[in-house]
Amino acid sequence: IFFLYFLTTRKNSLTIIVNWLTIVRRIKMESTKKKVLKALQEFITTRESIRRTESSNNKNVLFGVSWTLTQFHIVALLKENELMNNTTLAKELNISKPAVTKATKKLLEKGIIKEKQNEGNKKEIFYVLTEKGETMAAIHEKLHKEAEEQYLSLLDNFNKEQLETIILFLNTLTNHLKNENMK
Repeated sequence: IFFLYFLTTRKNSLTIIVNWLTIVRRIKMESTKKKVLKALQEFITTRESIRRTESSNNKNVLFGVSWTLTQFHIVALLKENELMNNTTLAKELNISKPAVTKATKKLLEKGIIKEKQNEGNKKEIFYVLTEKGETMAAIHEKLHKEAEEQYLSLLDNFNKEQLETIILFLNTLTNHLKNENMK
């Protein structure tokens, strides 16, 4: 109280108070940023730990084979779009063509997809789902719906303003990752 009284009796007291409040806000903001960073690190660590556990518990095993998310997503894309080749898959998944080749090789070996050529262009190879692939696509779709329901349930804990902040944060983070990847 004495400090505020002293400040208010001075000629530039309003400027001093405003500057002091600005400093306090900055300190609180930096502290909040550090809390966000810590929460984000905890989230990433926990998520990776769970993924390792799921991997070791054969959570992604189907037809006796452990599948990657890329392979599941290729199957999902082929379910939605009949004829896709390495280039279109790479573009849709935002991954490299060699990564698509590696994933499709295993899918071909295990009979999940098969190659198909266009009559007009025998060079270009497209992929289509087999019956096993259709089953895998249905399972993937079910898993996606379950995950979506979990996220929507989680988001029920936030009001509209908080959700807008989450959207802004995630979009900013995504753009940062994309820009870092372009370097």
